[in-house]
Amino acid sequence: MQRETRDAPVMDVNYFTEEWNADPYPGLEAIRAAGPIVFNPRTNDWMVPGYQLGARVQANARRYKAVEELGQLFGGITMEFVDTPLHHELRGVWAKDFQRETLQRQRAMIDEIVATRVGPFVERVRDGETVEAIANMTRGIPVLVIARMLGVSGDDVQRFSDWSDRMGGIVAGMVDESPAGAEMLQRGLDATAELNAFIAEQIAARRARPTGDLISAMTHSDVARRVSEQDLVASNTQLVFAGNETTAKLMASTLVALARHPDQRHAIVADRSLVPQAIEEVHRWETVAQVGYRDVHNGDAEIDGIVVPDGSRVCILLGACNRDAARWEDPSRFDIFREPQSHLGFGFGMHSCLGLNLARLELEVWLNQILDAIPECELAEDVSYGTNFVLRAPLSVHIRNP
Repeated sequence: MQRETRDAPVMDVNYFTEEWNADPYPGLEAIRAAGPIVFNPRTNDWMVPGYQLGARVQANARRYKAVEELGQLFGGITMEFVDTPLHHELRGVWAKDFQRETLQRQRAMIDEIVATRVGPFVERVRDGETVEAIANMTRGIPVLVIARMLGVSGDDVQRFSDWSDRMGGIVAGMVDESPAGAEMLQRGLDATAELNAFIAEQIAARRARPTGDLISAMTHSDVARRVSEQDLVASNTQLVFAGNETTAKLMASTLVALARHPDQRHAIVADRSLVPQAIEEVHRWETVAQVGYRDVHNGDAEIDGIVVPDGSRVCILLGACNRDAARWEDPSRFDIFREPQSHLGFGFGMHSCLGLNLARLELEVWLNQILDAIPECELAEDVSYGTNFVLRAPLSVHIRNP
């Protein structure tokens, strides 16, 4: 018997304005109220605002595939934008390096790098200055760590930061059809080309003389012999970007959240066992990667009686999924004491973030050092989030002693 289907709810949503990005959550709740899947004619995709369906779409690669054209923005195939079996082959090259147990051997290196960035920052704050935290502290930490793991000279770290900052606008620029979006996209593509050229030189050097770093591991892997040179370069380029961009933004969001909730910051200062769950709560409450994309394939998909045609793009609204009242009580409340539950901030299924254990370790080390040094701090200025909804985070965070 043929099942009855119904028309999809439609909402014209423009994510890429300062007004929306300053506080997207009322708008995301309006999308949720419209239905479990809502068509957005502005971006020509199907929005999913609920945790259960968002996780299901991300986990079901047979019906919802990775968006390979996004991977081509890195200049070739990368693990984030291709499905199994190639996804698992590429991911497998570095998987052990990002396991929790393996990363503990990197802890001393991470402690050292964090201290070099936190020390000068907190000294200025203690001296009574108002100091911008992103440029003067958080931005450099994850990029220095991933550069060390890649075997890249410290002299190149500033270029890594610049490339990553510009590349962070690529996906948003693709979706945002305004002149500002086009400019963001072009800046990102230019940065990718520059980073690809740099990575190609690094790969050539490691072919001639293998080392023990991540670039060398991929260069001399079995899968490297079966993919193109462009794909090999793109995989390393994506690791540079993914290995620092989200973590740096999450550090900035953590500063803002704890400055605005001093009672919870005081609780963490008193009990450092709360640090891991505080980090997870920030990531749930202020999700950095607000969207994830999948393409329907292997025929039309039917979701809650709505037919989504084969080839359609599904936009999983990860920030909305992470504030779903069906999963979290009072989800718009920031609460580090809530019962821990998995969120979608690091993705779900085969495409969950390879570096999630590294990100958590960096954040744990950094937050402990900050709370040791300046347990009392406050925001000196209002926080702006710009227009990049795809990777949403404060543009600047000015900190001072109260």
